[in-house]
Amino acid sequence: MPRRRLTREDKRLANRARILQAARNVFAQHGYHGATIGEIAAEAGLSNGAVYYNFANKEDLFLALLDQWRTELITDVQIAAGRSGSAGPAHSFQDEMRHVIGTLKRGREWRLLLFEFVTYAARNPEFRERFAAGRQNFKAALASALADRVEAHRLQPVVPPEQLAVLVSALVNGLALDDLTEPGAIPENLLATALLALIDPGHQPDQP
Repeated sequence: MPRRRLTREDKRLANRARILQAARNVFAQHGYHGATIGEIAAEAGLSNGAVYYNFANKEDLFLALLDQWRTELITDVQIAAGRSGSAGPAHSFQDEMRHVIGTLKRGREWRLLLFEFVTYAARNPEFRERFAAGRQNFKAALASALADRVEAHRLQPVVPPEQLAVLVSALVNGLALDDLTEPGAIPENLLATALLALIDPGHQPDQP
């Protein structure tokens, strides 16, 4: 069976994906202000014109990368948390939370990008508005996933799911900051232990 020929739109979408991947690398390495369109184009193996064909400017590309990151994160959290009623002997709440934590603890590249997003948003009101909207969407998705699991396992967390989502996000980001400057200094199970204490207060921590 002959292969379907790529259309112009197929090629544009493929180039867009290459540009976004290149932007991840360049922004993480040089920061937002240090990165240039030329460097991103070179990393993608494309011309500057190809980048500008897909994105109006560097900030537009930065925003698109942020949107992609949020979408990936929300999808991964929803998959990791499972669905209401899916709990069983092989899927304890503790195991589910460890999966969620593993999903939230992104690689070093994404951690650097997160703090690039935060510092840029803090200085740019328009970007901050879009950044905050994305964070609210993520927290809502995380709260929904946590509420599903709390109901499925009949738990009594110390605060409602909406507040749990805020605390989870703050703990993950705070420890990510420490890990960037003190790699390996944070015990592997510290985050899981803290979250379980909030979400499942009656659970006794695993003994070493």
